[in-house]
Amino acid sequence: MTGGAPEWSVAANVLSNLARASVPAPPWWKTEARFRAGIETWIGREIHSDGERATEEASDGTSVLLLLTLAGCGHLRLSGDESHRLGPGQAFVAANSREVGYCAAEDSAGWTFVRVEIFHPYLQSRLGPLVRRIGPVIAVRPNDSLATSTIRLARGAIIKDFQDEFDAEMALFDFTIAFERWARSLSVGARDAEILIEDVRMQVLAKLPRAVEVSSIAEKFGMSRSYFSHVFRDQTGLTPAHFATEVRIQKVERMLLDTREPLKTIAAACGFANANHLCKVFRRFRRCTPTAFRRELGLSARSDMSESLRGD
Repeated sequence: MTGGAPEWSVAANVLSNLARASVPAPPWWKTEARFRAGIETWIGREIHSDGERATEEASDGTSVLLLLTLAGCGHLRLSGDESHRLGPGQAFVAANSREVGYCAAEDSAGWTFVRVEIFHPYLQSRLGPLVRRIGPVIAVRPNDSLATSTIRLARGAIIKDFQDEFDAEMALFDFTIAFERWARSLSVGARDAEILIEDVRMQVLAKLPRAVEVSSIAEKFGMSRSYFSHVFRDQTGLTPAHFATEVRIQKVERMLLDTREPLKTIAAACGFANANHLCKVFRRFRRCTPTAFRRELGLSARSDMSESLRGD
């Protein structure tokens, strides 16, 4: 097993040790188990595809797939999607396992992960739409119900300690409910939209002068980029990228009014490539140039101050 985060090392060691012993499957396993699971360690950059693992368990050869990293790092992607890097505690989920390609990361000594593949038709119908909405990369906390139910499936598949097909199916349902419960916990419905906005605002400002990536914001909330974007827009009416730019523009406005810094300095401080880039984005958001904003609002602010002083 490759080196990994301490919180995942116990599960990795236990499953790896169990996997060294060959346990015969009971007669009902192949036709009634409705899932496959285990622990794997890969070394090297050979790219694997689950299309190569066509199976008889599902009538159409597809399955819901979850790969949970325990140690090392891997690269995974869905067909037509960008590559995603997974470290310990991160899982990759897909509604159709045959669309997934993966390999160990170049800079990792190896990659150890739990692999769970579900063929149960009813559970596929429950999990598939949810996985498509929140995936492909999710963060799993050690010892929560999703982690323990995933490890339970892997352990049961390795040592075949389910009493019968009903016991195995119960473990599958436990996993499904844990996943659904975990997905619901990602929703910020219980979190006031203003708190969500303020959290994101602080992250954007903390990263300046660099522009923050939406994926890094999403990671703070334990969500994939696509699912976080869906949740944020549902709660605020804005995309995270639009809101992050709005926060930077507000910072530009304050600097225009409170300082005499030139545009190139303000652009650099607020995460824009140069003064031209700042002017282009500012005009799109405020319908005027930064220079016009500074001139008109600056004069207005000075006029208000003069009126106030005369009133005193």
